[in-house]
Amino acid sequence: MQKIIKLFLILLVISACSKEAEMKPTSPLIIKTTNGDVRYMVEVATTPDDMQTGLMHRTNLGFTGGMLFNINPTRPVAMWMKNTKIPLDMLFVGPDTSIIMIKENAAPMSEEHIICEEPVRAVIEINAGQAKRHGIKVGDKVVHMILNQMVDIKTPGAEAKISSPSAQPTTANPNLPDVPKLNIPAQSKTAVENNASVSTKTTLPQPKESMPKVMNSTPKLPVPAPNI
Repeated sequence: MQKIIKLFLILLVISACSKEAEMKPTSPLIIKTTNGDVRYMVEVATTPDDMQTGLMHRTNLGFTGGMLFNINPTRPVAMWMKNTKIPLDMLFVGPDTSIIMIKENAAPMSEEHIICEEPVRAVIEINAGQAKRHGIKVGDKVVHMILNQMVDIKTPGAEAKISSPSAQPTTANPNLPDVPKLNIPAQSKTAVENNASVSTKTTLPQPKESMPKVMNSTPKLPVPAPNI
């Protein structure tokens, strides 16, 4: 009976080791090359366990498939191909979302450390030969919702329009520099009348005796007049 139980446990271990890792949800990723945009649908490794496992134990990877390792905070990194059965191209992305290093055709199952000594924001693993096929080079920009902090890199939602300065509604602003505004200090009614009287004496000719008395009244102030 004990032998049967041990045999059963051994079969479970073998089955667990041979089982291929489940594929995670994917999101669009674009690499902007001189030959045009190259599009992938990548899984994202964010947790320590996901980043440690990566694409280990996989036997195949879709032609436009891949994995993005979210390195946050940015730092130098070392990658390897231990337990990875698929030959891969590794793209190391810097803090400005540009590719800073490429390791082509990393050998399956190799435990050689692939080191990037510059600060790395993300590592992208794609099928070996993709970098050469599409002309992906150092300096090419990478677009992904995590790297660019966007909800959707194809069709930003309403929140993107609201946050855009050009989308803000324009309202009249009395303080705009192209709108003249008189700076009239607050004065009492008596002071305003005195100022008007002085202005009359200095800017208007003295009325003749033959002119109607109505001309002796205080002239109107320039528009806009102060609130009295």
